[in-house]
Amino acid sequence: MDQDNRQTSLLLYNFLQSSGNNLFQTELKELDSELAVFGSRNGCSEQDYELQTDGNRCYFDMSREEFSDSENQEIIQRIATHLAQIGDNIESSIQPSLVDNLIQQFRIINLSAEDKRRYLDAAMQQMMQTIPLDLEQEKAQLLLAMLLAKKVMTHAPSLFRSIFYITVDYMNQNLITYIRNLVRNVSSRAVTYLTESYPQITVVIPW
Repeated sequence: MDQDNRQTSLLLYNFLQSSGNNLFQTELKELDSELAVFGSRNGCSEQDYELQTDGNRCYFDMSREEFSDSENQEIIQRIATHLAQIGDNIESSIQPSLVDNLIQQFRIINLSAEDKRRYLDAAMQQMMQTIPLDLEQEKAQLLLAMLLAKKVMTHAPSLFRSIFYITVDYMNQNLITYIRNLVRNVSSRAVTYLTESYPQITVVIPW
């Protein structure tokens, strides 16, 4: 798994862990423990997942040596935790009909990874137009993508891995430069100061 995939996957993984959803904790633990990391390949995509027909699945291992840079991990974890806090304040703004529609689309038998990308992109465009956020566009897009994944997983646990992979792919396709800069620019010290000194502030983040 290359560096971009590691960072993006870890960001979404920690965002979901921070949700406090017991279902997510169980599913994320299974995702980790049923490990089949393709370390010699450039990441594990939704298409890789679809191609596993012999019972062997392609998983991201979030706790092992693939993330050997502990400082980088800590920064990503803190970013994800704080984004999850912001998400708690706006999650109710996501229209249930939009989530239900995406779930139904993802449940279509033999739906291709490309079709899933197209459906997710359409849902994201609708959310960006209908949910006003006092955040820069890329930050809002990142937050809404992870929130949408969380909502789909909550209402359709069977789609957990599918939506996880396709969301990581969406983030890599549309937000990778922003994520790189975010991780690069946010030091552990700065995030620690923000979250510990001003725990009541969940929206104003100088990223």
